[in-house]
Amino acid sequence: MHCIHKIINITQRNLQVFNKVHKRSGILLQNIICRLNHDSEEYLSEEDEKKQNAYVKIISHYLGIAVGGHRTFILQPYIKWGRDKKRNTSPELQMAEAVALINTLPNWCVVGTKYSPLLTLQRKHLLGTGAIENLKKDLRQCSNPTAIFISTNQLKFVQISELEKIFGLPVYDRYSIVIHIFREHAKTAEARLQVAIAEIPYIRKKIFETCITRSGAINVTEETKLLLDSKEKKLKNELKKLQQHRRIIRSHRKKHSFSTVAVVGYTNAGKTSLIKALTDDNSLQPRDKLFATLDTTAHQGILPNRLKILYMDTIGFIQDVPETLIEPFIVTLEDAMIADVIVHIYDVSHPDMKAQYQHVQQTIKPMLDARPIIDVANKCDLVQSDCIPKDAIAVSAKDLTGIDLLRLKIQEILLASTGLLSIRVRVKAGSSAASWLYKMTTVTNTESDPNDVQYLIMEVIATAVDIQKFKKFLKE
Repeated sequence: MHCIHKIINITQRNLQVFNKVHKRSGILLQNIICRLNHDSEEYLSEEDEKKQNAYVKIISHYLGIAVGGHRTFILQPYIKWGRDKKRNTSPELQMAEAVALINTLPNWCVVGTKYSPLLTLQRKHLLGTGAIENLKKDLRQCSNPTAIFISTNQLKFVQISELEKIFGLPVYDRYSIVIHIFREHAKTAEARLQVAIAEIPYIRKKIFETCITRSGAINVTEETKLLLDSKEKKLKNELKKLQQHRRIIRSHRKKHSFSTVAVVGYTNAGKTSLIKALTDDNSLQPRDKLFATLDTTAHQGILPNRLKILYMDTIGFIQDVPETLIEPFIVTLEDAMIADVIVHIYDVSHPDMKAQYQHVQQTIKPMLDARPIIDVANKCDLVQSDCIPKDAIAVSAKDLTGIDLLRLKIQEILLASTGLLSIRVRVKAGSSAASWLYKMTTVTNTESDPNDVQYLIMEVIATAVDIQKFKKFLKE
């Protein structure tokens, strides 16, 4: 299964912008946005000090410690042939992503790399005897390595244990490295909650697999079992509260007809940069790091027809991580997946673009029903024009190439998919009818009636329900 992630967090600067927007049905758009920000500490577990310290020790022991950093040697295994061989990427491209993951963690660095062609990833020691001896030599030639990162989905814990005995160094797989990145980037209570839930299956499985006796019995204390079970139960209850909160947010957006556009894509594809370009929001500060955006954020934008919409920034996707790492984030991911339009941005200049694009598409399509998707090829300035797929909109979020064209495409699809109508209405200037239209609809243009200057011709965007309400208002 594949990775995704998401959560809503609105900055104070965003709120200052939203303070200026118009009222609709007596509720400020700002108020709806404020509800997206749920940084309440109620989602933080309130365990007593003894249990909390015990749990921290378990995490440190079984997940490893990221604080302080590591001088990391990366081993990139790959299947040479057969059903499990990856055919839309290459070991070299996989290694490049593994290096980027390590460089994302503070104080971690890469001191050596090695490829390992295998027939299977299931062997107890993962590698054959000869490959292990060669790896020992490579490690000795490196400058003081302190950890080994085996860049594969999730190792069996007996493999980790055996390899740590052989090399005398802590061993990490992709699950544990990505978890450490999430922990580093989780700043809100919601993000920390979902990361904490994602840790539990990994820790429990590692405890149980490493505590199996020769007779097959699981030698785990009852105290440890209860500690994990109670921790998981409490976190899941808090996740249910979060889910209920999200439903309330969605119902408010739907009730007041706020259109949303979700921007999704592979990690570091340029989602935040694109939203900054679309909204002219200078408070957004994109970072050139994997999973720089862990919380989902909402930002107001205005389309060419003056319709105000919300752009939803989301956590990025990444290949080759387990399903259990993603499950807790589905609650907040749903906020993006129910958006009126999905914008899938990908880095068209990336060497592994094909695999990254396919990964995102395979992940989101089962969640979307028939929801429209706009493909956006970012960083078009770095490639030849014939490298850009014909069905994608070429943009450069950095220098704003193609941004106006993308706004028009979003506007076109949004009007078609939401049932919004563009109509012309003749009303008396300064009348209560004109005020109603300004308050309850999106007015895109106003001009005097050439036949009678006391009247206005107003072009508005409204739902069918709004039009019926307006007709009823005129009769009152």
